Amino acid sequence: MIFDRCKKLVNLENEEYIGSLCEALMHFMLTTCTLPSGRKVSIDNVDLDIVIPNLHTLRNYPEKAIVIQIVKDSKSIKEDRQNNMTKIQPNANNLWIVTREPLIGNYVNYTVESGNNKNTTYLVRNFRDIIVDIDTFLEQRKDKSFRFFH
Repeated sequence: MIFDRCKKLVNLENEEYIGSLCEALMHFMLTTCTLPSGRKVSIDNVDLDIVIPNLHTLRNYPEKAIVIQIVKDSKSIKEDRQNNMTKIQPNANNLWIVTREPLIGNYVNYTVESGNNKNTTYLVRNFRDIIVDIDTFLEQRKDKSFRFFH
């Protein structure tokens, strides 16, 4: 609901504006929902926007961690950067990229624009679902991070 209201105020053609909106809403929702996360962290000289539940888990148990990158310029997702991210998070299902519109790659793609993923071989999800998906991910891995409510 918040996202839909904010979308009306932002130029949907501008990837940087959409990326900044998604980033701000992610930080707000992670804080509000008390979901554990590391934000704006670096590992092996690779900058990561969000790591869930934390950097320690990503380093030691990458299958129990999500890396979320928020794209503000789709041209910035170059092959070398994607390769660096896949070295840090080798499980493509745990590497989530937030973009304005669907972007082909070896990761889960959350988009602002509703994409038709029926004829694609990659996973495209709606950005509106990301917080629920994070919570589900943590529950499935029996994450015991501190939360006020569930």
